[in-house]
Amino acid sequence: MAAPPGEYFSVGSQVSCRTCQEQRLQGEVVAFDYQSKMLALKCPSSSGKPNHADILLINLQYVSEVEIINDRTETPPPLASLNVSKVEKHFRDVESQKILQRSQAQQPQKEAALSS
Repeated sequence: MAAPPGEYFSVGSQVSCRTCQEQRLQGEVVAFDYQSKMLALKCPSSSGKPNHADILLINLQYVSEVEIINDRTETPPPLASLNVSKVEKHFRDVESQKILQRSQAQQPQKEAALSS
Protein backbone atom coordinates (compact mmCIF):
# COMPACT_ATOMS: atom_id res chain seq x y z
CA MET A 1 0.00 0.00 0.00
CA ALA A 2 1.52 3.30 -1.04
CA ALA A 3 1.54 6.24 1.34
CA PRO A 4 -0.60 9.24 0.45
CA PRO A 5 1.40 12.27 -0.74
CA GLY A 6 2.95 14.18 2.16
CA GLU A 7 2.60 11.26 4.60
CA TYR A 8 5.97 9.60 4.22
CA PHE A 9 9.62 10.14 5.07
CA SER A 10 12.45 9.80 2.54
CA VAL A 11 15.42 7.67 3.52
CA GLY A 12 18.32 9.98 4.30
CA SER A 13 16.15 12.90 5.42
CA GLN A 14 16.91 14.58 8.74
CA VAL A 15 13.88 14.79 11.04
CA SER A 16 13.12 15.92 14.55
CA CYS A 17 10.13 14.73 16.55
CA ARG A 18 8.65 15.17 20.00
CA THR A 19 7.19 12.16 21.77
CA CYS A 20 4.08 12.21 23.93
CA GLN A 21 6.51 12.23 26.90
CA GLU A 22 8.01 15.51 25.63
CA GLN A 23 11.27 13.84 24.60
CA ARG A 24 12.94 15.43 21.55
CA LEU A 25 14.44 12.91 19.09
CA GLN A 26 16.45 13.88 16.03
CA GLY A 27 18.22 11.81 13.40
CA GLU A 28 18.48 10.49 9.87
CA VAL A 29 15.61 8.41 8.46
CA VAL A 30 16.80 4.88 7.70
CA ALA A 31 13.36 3.30 7.24
CA PHE A 32 9.67 4.16 7.35
CA ASP A 33 6.63 1.88 7.23
CA TYR A 34 3.43 3.70 6.40
CA GLN A 35 1.02 0.92 7.43
CA SER A 36 2.40 0.52 10.94
CA LYS A 37 3.44 4.20 11.24
CA MET A 38 6.94 3.14 12.37
CA LEU A 39 9.94 5.36 11.74
CA ALA A 40 13.56 4.22 12.15
CA LEU A 41 16.06 6.98 12.92
CA LYS A 42 19.85 6.78 13.01
CA CYS A 43 21.18 9.01 15.80
CA PRO A 44 24.62 9.66 17.27
CA SER A 45 25.67 6.89 19.66
CA SER A 46 24.46 7.32 23.24
CA SER A 47 27.74 5.68 24.33
CA GLY A 48 29.70 8.51 22.70
CA LYS A 49 31.71 6.14 20.49
CA PRO A 50 32.51 7.98 17.25
CA ASN A 51 32.03 5.08 14.80
CA HIS A 52 28.76 3.87 16.33
CA ALA A 53 25.15 4.98 16.01
CA ASP A 54 21.88 4.30 17.78
CA ILE A 55 18.89 3.15 15.74
CA LEU A 56 15.62 4.31 17.27
CA LEU A 57 12.30 2.75 16.28
CA ILE A 58 9.56 5.30 16.78
CA ASN A 59 5.84 4.59 16.76
CA LEU A 60 4.43 7.76 15.22
CA GLN A 61 1.12 7.23 17.01
CA TYR A 62 2.97 8.40 20.14
CA VAL A 63 4.55 11.45 18.56
CA SER A 64 2.98 14.89 18.95
CA GLU A 65 5.15 16.82 16.49
CA VAL A 66 7.38 15.97 13.52
CA GLU A 67 9.61 18.45 11.73
CA ILE A 68 11.54 17.66 8.55
CA ILE A 69 14.86 19.46 8.96
CA ASN A 70 16.40 18.42 5.65
CA ASP A 71 14.36 16.49 3.09
CA ARG A 72 16.41 14.18 0.91
CA THR A 73 14.98 13.95 -2.57
CA GLU A 74 17.69 12.02 -4.43
CA THR A 75 17.79 8.23 -4.53
CA PRO A 76 19.52 6.70 -1.49
CA PRO A 77 22.78 4.79 -2.08
CA PRO A 78 22.46 1.07 -2.78
CA LEU A 79 22.59 -1.35 0.13
CA ALA A 80 25.81 -3.22 0.83
CA SER A 81 25.97 -6.69 -0.66
CA LEU A 82 25.11 -9.57 1.64
CA ASN A 83 27.28 -12.68 1.89
CA VAL A 84 24.46 -15.24 1.99
CA SER A 85 26.76 -18.24 2.56
CA LYS A 86 28.30 -16.53 5.60
CA VAL A 87 24.82 -15.81 7.03
CA GLU A 88 23.73 -19.42 6.41
CA LYS A 89 26.89 -20.75 8.09
CA HIS A 90 26.30 -18.50 11.10
CA PHE A 91 22.69 -19.71 11.32
CA ARG A 92 23.81 -23.39 11.20
CA ASP A 93 26.47 -22.74 13.86
CA VAL A 94 23.97 -21.06 16.19
CA GLU A 95 21.48 -23.90 15.74
CA SER A 96 24.20 -26.49 16.46
CA GLN A 97 25.19 -24.61 19.62
CA LYS A 98 21.57 -24.56 20.82
CA ILE A 99 21.18 -28.31 20.24
CA LEU A 100 24.47 -29.00 22.06
CA GLN A 101 23.45 -26.81 25.02
CA ARG A 102 20.06 -28.55 25.28
CA SER A 103 21.63 -32.00 25.26
CA GLN A 104 24.19 -30.96 27.90
CA ALA A 105 21.42 -29.51 30.09
CA GLN A 106 19.42 -32.74 29.84
CA GLN A 107 22.40 -35.01 30.63
CA PRO A 108 22.41 -34.40 34.45
CA GLN A 109 18.65 -34.99 34.55
CA LYS A 110 19.06 -38.37 32.81
CA GLU A 111 21.89 -39.36 35.16
CA ALA A 112 19.82 -38.41 38.20
CA ALA A 113 16.88 -40.44 36.95
CA LEU A 114 19.10 -43.50 36.38
CA SER A 115 20.74 -43.29 39.82
CA SER A 116 17.43 -43.22 41.72
